Amino acid sequence: MKKIILILGVLLIATVGYSINNQTLKDKEIGIFNYSGSDIMRDYEDIIIKKGNNDQKVVALTFDDGPDEVYTPQILDILKKYDVKATFFLVGENIERNSDIVAREVEEGHEIGNHTYTHINVAKNGYNEIYNEIIKTQDIIKKITGEEPKLFRPPYRAISKNMCDIIKNKNMNIILWSNLDPRDWSNPGVYYIVNTIDTKVENGNIILLHDYNKVRCAKSQTVQALDSIIPKLKEKGYKFVTVSQLINHLDKKEHETQN
Repeated sequence: MKKIILILGVLLIATVGYSINNQTLKDKEIGIFNYSGSDIMRDYEDIIIKKGNNDQKVVALTFDDGPDEVYTPQILDILKKYDVKATFFLVGENIERNSDIVAREVEEGHEIGNHTYTHINVAKNGYNEIYNEIIKTQDIIKKITGEEPKLFRPPYRAISKNMCDIIKNKNMNIILWSNLDPRDWSNPGVYYIVNTIDTKVENGNIILLHDYNKVRCAKSQTVQALDSIIPKLKEKGYKFVTVSQLINHLDKKEHETQN
């Protein structure tokens, strides 16, 4: 009888323990599921940059997905023509084919950022995959420029806690963009790209463009649009800065506010 009672007691404890553990796992799963993009943006707002100061007439041109052997040199020629500095978010596997272009970008005073190695969606990949994509690209860029980038832009504007933890541990910033995405990669037309930027531009904007395009022609629509939009914005009094310069303006503003 005592053995039966003892066995029943052990089974009861095991059942209760399993139920508690199972419920804990469910709670964790629910917690992860309920941890939305807005929660991530809130919890990591100290490293996520979407815009500069509203009271300063500056904008930052940014180019994703390069370097491209055809279009990036054309973009660099236009930037040089108008004495404008920009920020390039590079894909690691593209760098390996075009390291000389990256060297030129640095030599001409432009800023380099990390855009993963194979353009992955960080929201659909685990910690190790994201870490390897970021670190591999950091190492490749450092071999060319002598230093690791301090800026990271996630492809597709995707975001995840794992990505944010990795970037924060690397003392980097996550760079998104403002209200200016003319979707130049989709070839919407040169007029559309120019008009979108010209009519929506605001102080402190981070403007999203691309120096890679699957539609191959002598000049991409982005290249053609740049030759028009840069002088238009200059006529409006805008100054072009790199993303790090934009962040420095933000830091100075916060310091002035605190004092």
